Amino acid sequence: MKRLFAILAGVVLGACGGNVRTSEMPRYDFGNLGTTSAGPGFRIPIGTIDVQAASWLSGPDMYYRLVYTEPLQRRAYAESRWAAPPAELLEAFLRRRMVFGQSDFGGGCRLQLVLDELEQRFDDPQSSQVVLQVRALLASSRGAEVLSRRVLTVHQAASASSAAGGVAATRDAVQALAGKLDGWLDEIGRDRPAIVERCRAQA
Repeated sequence: MKRLFAILAGVVLGACGGNVRTSEMPRYDFGNLGTTSAGPGFRIPIGTIDVQAASWLSGPDMYYRLVYTEPLQRRAYAESRWAAPPAELLEAFLRRRMVFGQSDFGGGCRLQLVLDELEQRFDDPQSSQVVLQVRALLASSRGAEVLSRRVLTVHQAASASSAAGGVAATRDAVQALAGKLDGWLDEIGRDRPAIVERCRAQA
């Protein structure tokens, strides 16, 4: 009987031990990128930002491509993930920076982005870059009328040929993308003042 109890106790302890996680898969985000959005007086008021993603970027996988050997194959890191789908991370950052970061925040036009690409590309085993591409639409907050559109692409070199190196490069790429969005909106404000007034009227 004592031997039976000992065996049962060992089975129970073994089952419990099997449920204990000894390691956690790294899950990355963009960290604290700040919220400053500096721009000249041409600034277009933005009421909301919506970021969607292509179907292959709808999950938390971190993608890379070995251009030097398999240029048509998209791969995912097995031991690293984003903390949330990258479109969600990008939307949260841009809302903090471009919507709530406005000094006179009170509404405005709608900025819609479609994330078409985010991957780390290896030109050789020791050299890689992150490619970030979005389609940007500036639209009226009331209705679906598109006021302006642009495709924005960022290429950011990675300092290390690893998932962590790709994350750091993505962080820099996201900041560069925010700067490109600022420049695009300022260009619209300078060259098409009627759009500025229209967005201000919706604020």
